[in-house]
Amino acid sequence: MTIPYVTGTVSVTAGSAVVTGSGTAWQTALIAGGLFGLDSSNGNPVPILSVDSNTQLTLAKPWRGTTAAGQGYWIVRDTAYLQQQTVNAQALSTYIQRLDNGTLAALAGLDPAADKFAYFTGANSGALADIKAKGRDLLSSTGVLDALLKLGPVWGGSVRSPANSDVGLVDGDLNTITIAGVYTLSGNWANTYAGAASVATTGTLVVLQRSANAVFQYFYRDNNQVFRRNTVNGGTSWTDWTIVELPVVGTASNSAGFPAGAIIERGSNANGEYVRFADGTQICWGTGTINVSTTLNNHFGSSSGASVTGNALISFPATFSNTNYSVTVFPTFRGFTVLGAYSKNGANAAVRMGVSGSTANDVPYEWSAFGRWF
Repeated sequence: MTIPYVTGTVSVTAGSAVVTGSGTAWQTALIAGGLFGLDSSNGNPVPILSVDSNTQLTLAKPWRGTTAAGQGYWIVRDTAYLQQQTVNAQALSTYIQRLDNGTLAALAGLDPAADKFAYFTGANSGALADIKAKGRDLLSSTGVLDALLKLGPVWGGSVRSPANSDVGLVDGDLNTITIAGVYTLSGNWANTYAGAASVATTGTLVVLQRSANAVFQYFYRDNNQVFRRNTVNGGTSWTDWTIVELPVVGTASNSAGFPAGAIIERGSNANGEYVRFADGTQICWGTGTINVSTTLNNHFGSSSGASVTGNALISFPATFSNTNYSVTVFPTFRGFTVLGAYSKNGANAAVRMGVSGSTANDVPYEWSAFGRWF
């Protein structure tokens, strides 16, 4: 008798001749017959009729014990029978033939080493190639999206900061971010749209690279502003940042000194009309009247040729950012004189006026103002 085969566990069913194995290798172990029994006292040993696979065999008689799963067992192979010897010899011959081929010989001729994988270079020939940690990480991907997430700054992958994109970049200076991809920016960065000095920067950077000397950067701020620039002089310097994707007409707005809305804004209200430009220029205009008897109350000269002066308050339809604007008043009445602005603020200006000779109580005038809205 040989040493019993006990690898794995088995499940038996009362009244059935089929035995199911788990972790067993009955065909590989060259079991062709013999005696099967459980380690427990459940049922009596039964001869084996056939081995159907590594995990299934058929008994010569139905199992007379109770149904049981995950049981320890034993098989005694009786080498005294000619059948067992013949089957074993045939099985060994088959396995030897399978081993004697050029494919296995090519792999057997390689010298395994750490961080290497085997591949075929042709018929019956192979070689070893390096596989690094990132390669193993990609090979473990569960799908395309998972692979893109692991690759870093590529279209469709997760957006990371340059320093966290596994491509050798360091955060802090946009001039050094020249590898194509999509990045998220936060913290202090130099050479942004705000200038060369480091400033707080939050947004998304898209880098396009036609060659090592032709790099294009698009920066999307979180407030919907979009800036672009590119390298020049063979990649040795950069153009200035410029605003892109602004509507021509609409509401003009400003963020950090840069346009964030339309190029031109036009409007009007009870105070007059105005136009604003994306560069900060603002023009306001309108009309007004000044009452001689109430507003122009400082009288000079004789009663027959009176000359009166006073201040007219001009309120603007849009506010100026400072008082460095000019105000011009155009008289529309004979004997009307403009003496100059008396006081200014962003919302209005008081203009000194004078009227000589006989006048009506309400003297009309036109005005315009030029300055900046930011």
